[in-house]
Amino acid sequence: MTIHALTLTWFSFACERRIARGRAFLKLLYSRDMIQPAPEDYTDEELLEMLNPRQLAELDRQIGQMFGAEGVDRVEALFAMANVYSIRAAERDEVSALAMLQLAAAMRRRAEMLLNAS
Repeated sequence: MTIHALTLTWFSFACERRIARGRAFLKLLYSRDMIQPAPEDYTDEELLEMLNPRQLAELDRQIGQMFGAEGVDRVEALFAMANVYSIRAAERDEVSALAMLQLAAAMRRRAEMLLNAS
């Protein structure tokens, strides 16, 4: 049985291509871009960018309702509650932590807007 040189060339090319694909896949799999940071590693801006405008508006509305009827200094209360949510987020699973950190970021954003308006 004789193996034609063209067959060997094709087989060699196919093997090299599979090896290259495998290496590229591993490189992609372990690249820094594919590793999702922990929720607490995001900045407030990044956390809020994950929300669409409608979600952000709804969150602002709910925060306003939560603190609107209170007779306390709203800016201080918002900053205090944002800190509480940020601390409590560390005790939760990643999905809950992300939601709590987004709420805390929205509270800080609202407090800063109120502080700048006064």
